[in-house]
Amino acid sequence: MGEPAPEPTAPDPARTPFPQVGSACALTGHASAAASTNVHGLSDDDLLVRLAQVESARRSLEAASAHLVAELDARSVTDERYGTRVRQYLAAQFRRDPKVAGKLLRAGRLLRRLPLVDRALRDGRVTLDHVAVLAGLSNPRVAPVVEGAQEELVQLAGVLRFDAWARRCRALVDLADADGGHRPSTDDRRLSWGWGLDGVLHLSGTLVGAEAIAVEHLLDAHTGRLLRRSRREARSSGDLPIPTRAQLRADALVELIRAAAPGSGTSPAVEATVVIPVDHPALIGRRAPGVPVPGGGRARRVSLEVGAGQVFDGDVDLLLCDPIVRALVVDSLGVPLDLGHDVRFVTPDQRLVLAARDGGCVFPGCDAPAPWTDAHHVVRAVDGGPTDMENLSSLCRHHHGVVHRNGWHMVHTGDQWFSFTTPRGAVLRSQRHGCLRLDSS
Repeated sequence: MGEPAPEPTAPDPARTPFPQVGSACALTGHASAAASTNVHGLSDDDLLVRLAQVESARRSLEAASAHLVAELDARSVTDERYGTRVRQYLAAQFRRDPKVAGKLLRAGRLLRRLPLVDRALRDGRVTLDHVAVLAGLSNPRVAPVVEGAQEELVQLAGVLRFDAWARRCRALVDLADADGGHRPSTDDRRLSWGWGLDGVLHLSGTLVGAEAIAVEHLLDAHTGRLLRRSRREARSSGDLPIPTRAQLRADALVELIRAAAPGSGTSPAVEATVVIPVDHPALIGRRAPGVPVPGGGRARRVSLEVGAGQVFDGDVDLLLCDPIVRALVVDSLGVPLDLGHDVRFVTPDQRLVLAARDGGCVFPGCDAPAPWTDAHHVVRAVDGGPTDMENLSSLCRHHHGVVHRNGWHMVHTGDQWFSFTTPRGAVLRSQRHGCLRLDSS
């Protein structure tokens, strides 16, 4: 018996080119020629002309893509053949960003109802971004008004900057809506994030109503506090630059989230788990020395688990100040046999003592309270530093990162006080409950 016929699969665009039929062949050829042009040999005027030509062609191609996508959606082709919606099909088959694919689909649906806008996109007088604005504003109540104002909207797009044009469109829709314009509801709120290839977490979201006002107020207020703190530190040390307001706003968001986390009064909200493979007890001592393991034994390698993001060298030192340690017992072939219980370097009782002793971050001028601080090993645990009160200090996440920077040094000065040496050699004394140690010891 012959083998069964393979199941039909969606075409792979990386292997199956766009059908070279009629004008499609010429289209691909012209696009390839444009992309292959040696731009270094063009004059300034030629560069400007070519850019305008390519931009006009791109808008026409976007209109063609929107038409195709909308028709596929109307016929439910991708759902019937491949069991997936058009947006997911575009994202998977053509390696498109799902958000961009959704934008193209919404634009295609709208262009079927707005022929004048469709023609303007094909002619290069508007962009797909203009169509996306109209698609986001249009609803059944104002659709007739938008359709009747197509010509005026296209003309305005030719004389107004994009942001000004978008505001004008929103104002028109608000005036035309019998219900008083679009009123965002809690259904409009959303928050999404994703890890980029660079190991950076990207956040995007929308808040409405009282929640939006509350978040704006809290972030602005805490951003202001961080700005005042940064200015004080810049005056006292001279080695700490003042971050931008956008950077401070990001710091404020992180600190507010950490402060609200369960158990933030006794432990940091962000924890790193270190898994240390340990030879089976019968084999301990037969391997080369490695990292000390809490409870005895030696480890050959260390695995740090902190989430999906990339961990950089400076971050590793910071996270290893007070991690959760788990011993993974393996046999001689490295096969896991058992996973030990969590072991914390700093105990809950020690955290309470730290809070009572330091009253918050010990970096001079910092006003971060105790619940917002990490337990920092002044002499790193991996370097043999003990987990006792003389070697522990309270540092907020910002200053915890500062002392782990190259050129910064933190040392004991006796009686559980500390000092910080900046890259320029300035020495800063630690504080307790917001008060500096003023004596010479």
